[in-house]
Amino acid sequence: MAKYKVSVIVPTYNSGLFLNAFFDSMMYQSIGFENIQVIFVDDCSDDEYTLYLLDLFDVNFPNVKSIFLDENNGFPGKGRNIGIDLSDAQYVIFSDHDDTYAPDAFEVMYNNAVENNADMTITNYYRVFPDKKVNVKTVFNGENIVVDSVLDDKRLFTIDPAIWCKLFKKEFLMDNNIRFLEGMLAEDLYFFIVSLFKSSRTVYLDDFFSYNYNIRNIEGDRSTIHIRNKKYLGKMVEGYWKVDEFLNESNYGEFYPEIFNMHLVYWITSLIISDISDDEKRQLIVFVNELLKKDVMVNPGFNEKIYSSLTKPILEDDYTKIVKNLNSIKRYRGILSLLSDTFSRSRR
Repeated sequence: MAKYKVSVIVPTYNSGLFLNAFFDSMMYQSIGFENIQVIFVDDCSDDEYTLYLLDLFDVNFPNVKSIFLDENNGFPGKGRNIGIDLSDAQYVIFSDHDDTYAPDAFEVMYNNAVENNADMTITNYYRVFPDKKVNVKTVFNGENIVVDSVLDDKRLFTIDPAIWCKLFKKEFLMDNNIRFLEGMLAEDLYFFIVSLFKSSRTVYLDDFFSYNYNIRNIEGDRSTIHIRNKKYLGKMVEGYWKVDEFLNESNYGEFYPEIFNMHLVYWITSLIISDISDDEKRQLIVFVNELLKKDVMVNPGFNEKIYSSLTKPILEDDYTKIVKNLNSIKRYRGILSLLSDTFSRSRR
């Protein structure tokens, strides 16, 4: 029998002061801290304060485990998988180390999961910037749903795959051997898509905001959403290929454009605004182009007018032309931004 209602699994690496705010949001959950298990899996931090806090939490709270990996993995998948295996709870959820939960997050999610016997319970979340807090808008427009299959409401494919606002029945994960990809990115997309297809009951609460996703973008303190180097973009593509492999092996290939379009738009946008060289862009395009083809054959230009010039060279494997057009789009976006800024100043 499970000892706790919810296990919160948290990969850490040089987390420092962020851990204090995160842990406070655990201790004051309305479901009761005694009903929560917190599992930290540290990826070889070399920050003494992080290690001190993890030891402190582990020693002083019987419902906290701090696990220290022997070597740095660099990605969260391994730590999350270890956390699943160590969980002593009915349900598990996965948090980043530098964010926080709403005080009633676990009570609302747990009650909905139990009431509906749900394999997966999903909520909305806040994007938190230094100067404002923003509700994330979705195609559901505040509508809550309960479905027995993702095919009952394919709008679920459009939900952000971010894993921290999704509660999973542990038995469901273990019975279906659902695991995170290790050593690459898009691990949350893979985990979410596999879970969506295998879930026999999914709850989505569009009107409940359980999580505060902190977005930082200053030198030396950037959220991963702002990291756009070749390694990061390449590791995302590795994860995309794994998702594609799952869809093909499970005979779900027909859903590829519905699942991938928004993610490929995000990836291309990240590539465009990155500062990597043209040679690196070409290498990445060669790696991803077969995935791009499968989308533009259904959604020319990825349904984005600004990307319409990419369709023909993608279909023709014209990598030089793709890079040239990507750079043209970047210049065009820069001009639009400059004009917009100038117009805004002129109206003041």
